[in-house]
Amino acid sequence: DTNQITSVSCASKDTSFNLEADDVVFAVGAGALNAISRSSPLLSQYPEFRNFTYLRGTSVLATRIYLDTIIDTPYSANACWGFDAGVGMTVFDITKLHGRKDGDPGSVLEVDFYYSNSLLGLSDDALTKKVKRDLDTIFGKSCINSNVIDAAIIRLPNAVNWYFPGSYSYMPETRSRSLPNVYFAGDIVKSRHGSWSQEKAYVTGIEAANAVLGKKDTMEGVLALEPDEPHVALGREMVSSVQKLLGGKGNAPSLVDFLW
Repeated sequence: DTNQITSVSCASKDTSFNLEADDVVFAVGAGALNAISRSSPLLSQYPEFRNFTYLRGTSVLATRIYLDTIIDTPYSANACWGFDAGVGMTVFDITKLHGRKDGDPGSVLEVDFYYSNSLLGLSDDALTKKVKRDLDTIFGKSCINSNVIDAAIIRLPNAVNWYFPGSYSYMPETRSRSLPNVYFAGDIVKSRHGSWSQEKAYVTGIEAANAVLGKKDTMEGVLALEPDEPHVALGREMVSSVQKLLGGKGNAPSLVDFLW
């Protein structure tokens, strides 16, 4: 049937096989969806999938260091910038988030770098020293006097969705407009729920499952977000009003709608 996917071919260096499918859910990020669409002549015949090739990912560097003393951090999550051109970062105090485990002499801090292509080529040792140096600058004496007793580094090239002006129009909806038994899940999927990141991936997974089951209300089982704070609600209303004046849908659920 040319209007449905009836099987999925899987292949690796050592083996290949086909899986028969009643329904197919693409639970992948922007970079993977781009690559799948580009490499499949079957999918590329549809404008919907050709548009996915405009989507792209950005690189993230995830680091975690274990210190021999407790560091006084202002928050459990601390947004930072200014150390590397174009690179943003967040410092997570894992000790505050998850509590102190037996055997941990000091703080465990995770530093994630975003749009971090320029850092991925550094060695683990060089990155550990850089992270400690940056943290010394951020937190001062208490961190300067501490020592790194262990570290972990994870490089994620082009692995995180990159939302750029205009990208919203290329993002998939829960159900494919081209293939009726194809669905999408993940934080790259359009949703009116208003959640973001991991939470949005979870919500869109429920939406996709409900759609596969044929439920009219694809939001069944999804908890609504708490009401916006007054200043956020005012901002949404203002943007929605401008969108409506310009012919848009309004009722923008998230930042990406502002970039149409």
